[in-house]
Amino acid sequence: MAMASSRIPHQLQGPSAVTGTDSTPLRQHVGQSRLLRLLQEWARVEAESSRLDVAERLSGWLGAMDTVTLDGALQSIEAYPAQTRKAGEPLDAGALSQRLHRVTLEMSAGLTPAVPASSPLPPRGARAAEPPAPAPDEVKVTYAPYYQRYLDLQKRMDQQVAALRAELRQALTRGSPGLRQLVALDSVMEQMLGPRAQKLLASVPVFLERRFAYWRQAQERAPQPPERWHQPGGWIHAFEHDMKEMLLAELHLRLRPLQGLVEAAQNEQQKRT
Repeated sequence: MAMASSRIPHQLQGPSAVTGTDSTPLRQHVGQSRLLRLLQEWARVEAESSRLDVAERLSGWLGAMDTVTLDGALQSIEAYPAQTRKAGEPLDAGALSQRLHRVTLEMSAGLTPAVPASSPLPPRGARAAEPPAPAPDEVKVTYAPYYQRYLDLQKRMDQQVAALRAELRQALTRGSPGLRQLVALDSVMEQMLGPRAQKLLASVPVFLERRFAYWRQAQERAPQPPERWHQPGGWIHAFEHDMKEMLLAELHLRLRPLQGLVEAAQNEQQKRT
């Protein structure tokens, strides 16, 4: 049975931005995350309940990320000392946006599901003149190298996103009182939701293993020679495409708070003009 959208609470959609001004309350805009859309799409394709259990568990964790109220964070912000109310300096929101865009492109380009050199898979673009590839039953392809690759890329994403988030926060602290409040809120929210987010993201490679099994079973139903596996229509090619999509979806999810900070700076700049 497919994962119907009506079964997914609005909390699962994930925050796209958090903005705030001096005269308006801090607000959280909600929109469906790319990661969730990908999980829903795969759930509809794979359909079997044995594969849906992981997707449903992931969705539950996504929803739990939004169950924590903002009361404590807002009370903390309201208790800020009076000196934080002083006017700030104008910010170059365009430069912040360009910085975020540039880092996003660099990170996206680095999210490649490369097969380790020790893998027994035939090399991409192998020519017919080369020695024939081993028979399918001699080629042992496991998920383990991909799992380790995903973990390595997650660690890299975590470090790069954290560094850029700190950079954007530092820039916004030089802005208006509303932006400084937003920085405080973002910091508190990260502390509140960080452990839950890490638990969710740590489970993504586990779910991706089900996708690996899905494509391997497709290969078993309609066998192709190993030299075709990396070509369009081959099962490894299809899986690596899915892995790339999952990596990009996770990056998109990780960058949402940063996008909110940049959008807030842009809104503040528009108010000044």
